[in-house]
Parts: sequence; structure tokens; C-alpha cells
Amino acid sequence: MRQNSNRKISPWPRALISSLILLAGCSLLLGACGDARSAQPQAARVVQVVDGDTLVLAGGIRVRILGLDAPEMERDGRPADFLAHQAKAALAELTLERTVSLSYDRLRYDHYGRLLAYIWLPDRTLVNAELVRRGMARAYFISPNLRYQKDLLTAQQEAIEAQRGVWRHLLKQDEPEYLGNRNTLRLHRPQCPLAAKMSRANQVRFTSLKDAYLQGYSPCRSCKP
Repeated sequence: MRQNSNRKISPWPRALISSLILLAGCSLLLGACGDARSAQPQAARVVQVVDGDTLVLAGGIRVRILGLDAPEMERDGRPADFLAHQAKAALAELTLERTVSLSYDRLRYDHYGRLLAYIWLPDRTLVNAELVRRGMARAYFISPNLRYQKDLLTAQQEAIEAQRGVWRHLLKQDEPEYLGNRNTLRLHRPQCPLAAKMSRANQVRFTSLKDAYLQGYSPCRSCKP
């Protein structure tokens, strides 16, 4: 029996094949992106220091140092924070043009795509803690990256008691009390809108700014106590 040569072929198989090709292409692109983001070296040479808590490794990997917050450099017309350039110089002294070791915590990247790491010198000095000990940065904890929380807090307590670096200014109290969030370890002024959203279960009241910092609280970036 002669078949009808004019019969139309269903377009679905062709569409399905096109979709599969498209998905395969997307998978290859995502795989490439994943490979780039998964580049987490165990050791590398530091080729640039951006500021007191950010550096660049050979190969262009940008690293945000974990567990601390250094004074901000000048930007967008704003002046540099107190000791910002000194903090950058301290990080450069410790790491620039040196091969350092890196270790990691539970979250490996921040929302800017920077690699989050602990930096170690060949003599096993933890650069993160050393910067805090010198008063060139404050301890700044963000869960779940808390692996060296105790070491960083000990370094901060030493710097506070000695009034080193940033602690010459940060202990000047200008409120009768402050509100801490024991869940996030952030410290707020009483009138801060973020403090108003805090659950009562998480509230801690501090009449001493120094006590809050000794316990590892960090200032809210909105109300800046």
C-alpha cells in the first residue's frame, strides 16, 4: 500500500530536541561558572591589598577576610574612617607579595562574589586575629562562619584593654544604654528602627559600650553606635 508522502510530521520531536540542546548549553555555561566559583586555593600569593579586610590573590581571586570589619576607605565623596589607611598598610605588611595559606568556613562566598577565608602566614599566624589584636579591625561575626570566633574575640579583648588602634575612638559612649541582639551579635542605639524589630527574647541591654564589645557585639551599620 502506497503511503501518503504529503503527511505532515509532528513538530513535537523537533521542539523537544531543540529544548534538550538548549538545556545542554545552559548546563555547560553553569558548569563553567561553577568551576570558577569553586576555585578555593589552599595557598596563593597575595598580589594586591584593597583595604584593611580585602585582598587579591594571584589569578585575580578577590578575598574578604573572615570574622572582622576594618575601617572603610574613602569612597563616593565620603572621607576615610579613622585608621583606614593604617589598617590597609597593616594587612599589606603582613601579606603583600607573600604566599599565604587559606582555610574556609561553612559559607565560602559573600553576596559580592568574594571568597571568604581565614588567612595564615607560614609561621601559622592567623592574620584575621592579628589584625584584630593590633586594633586595626573589629571582630565581626556572621553565622554560620564562626569557626575562629573564640580566637578573634580573645584578640579583640586584648586590643580593647590596651586601647589599641580603633579602640581609641570606639569606646566613646554617647547613649545611656544600647540594645544588643544576642542572635546576630549586633549592637543598636535605642531609637534604631532595626532594634524596634528585634524580638524581646533576643534583646540584651548594655549600659556600657565597652562591655558589649568585650562580649563580641558589633555596631549596627545603620545607627552606628
